[in-house]
Amino acid sequence: MYYKRKEAFRYVFPESIPTACEVYQYSNGVKVKIQTFTAYILDISPNGMKIVSKTDVELKSDFILIFSFQLSGTLIQFTGQLIYKRHARDSFEYGVQSDGSDVLKNQIVSALKVYTKEQLKKQKS
Repeated sequence: MYYKRKEAFRYVFPESIPTACEVYQYSNGVKVKIQTFTAYILDISPNGMKIVSKTDVELKSDFILIFSFQLSGTLIQFTGQLIYKRHARDSFEYGVQSDGSDVLKNQIVSALKVYTKEQLKKQKS
């Protein structure tokens, strides 16, 4: 799987954004929850994000991850797959690729526009 780490539109947060994640896997055609964990979003784009967590998640191509987080008052349900994992001191960094949903992409772009405006207002104050 190719990961666009260098894509033009990637927003790096000044302070990480907390998120809850549920990991699912299909078993005999039924979606089964494998685990739940908390993480922090370091950066995001319409196609993916980089997160950090103390939870060690197996890097399996058949895992489906659903992240839930608030960004500027918008609840975002980000569905994707892990594409890389790095051990970093006492935590793990993960690269997550989105499922490619246009609705999700538009939601992220809209929420980031509001978020950046809020950050600019904070800096001017």
